[in-house]
Amino acid sequence: MRKDNYNYDYYEEEMEDDTLDIQDLIFTIFRRWKVIILTMIPVIILGFIFANTRPTIYEAQTSLIISGNNPGISLDRGDIDLNQKLTTTYLELAKSKSILKNIIKKFDLKDDEKTLAANISMLPVADTEIITLSYKNQDPQMAAVITNEIANQFITRVTEVMKVRNITVIDKAQIPEKPLPKKRALILLASGIAGLILGVGIAFIMEFMFAKLRKPTDMEKILNVPMLGMIPEFTDIAEESGKGEKHA
Repeated sequence: MRKDNYNYDYYEEEMEDDTLDIQDLIFTIFRRWKVIILTMIPVIILGFIFANTRPTIYEAQTSLIISGNNPGISLDRGDIDLNQKLTTTYLELAKSKSILKNIIKKFDLKDDEKTLAANISMLPVADTEIITLSYKNQDPQMAAVITNEIANQFITRVTEVMKVRNITVIDKAQIPEKPLPKKRALILLASGIAGLILGVGIAFIMEFMFAKLRKPTDMEKILNVPMLGMIPEFTDIAEESGKGEKHA
């Protein structure tokens, strides 16, 4: 019975310590709110500057169809899944060094091969034999022209490497009319959250470095001994009586 009571008392003490710890966290945030705000402000300003100085990007897109090797024979589900799995292989071929070098040389691009490859993407259209090839550029006209050129060289490359002639252009890339969204609101929200997390982290670091004894349990944790009692603050009776006579 004593053992059960001891465990219950110990559990209550642990729960109380956890509650106090949560309260300490909340009070720390309230005590260091100025630090948190001052940390958030420059991060949000940097996010605002980044959101408004991002270049305008246009994306052109062309559609390709992966047809069966034997014309007139419809593809079953397995053939479609296989063709869509080949999209990863096709994308690597579209980003092959030979194609990238030819594109850079032909259009006299300032981008290197790595940057050019990062702006090329290829995605399958669900449950179809169609894949989309897209390219991003700051110039809408260049985006369309380069996309079509990548598609042409890609088809030639697939024919040379995989010895198949089953890819055909459905729609050539057109000059995009609208740029891609810059997502300013999302960037500002992300910078605000990042600033808040950073501010709270700095606040807790400051609290840890300049920690003070704020309650009796702090002393118990440091000394690892139970507290027997507290000495109240006494006022000097002589000083109080002297003050009273002066006022009289």
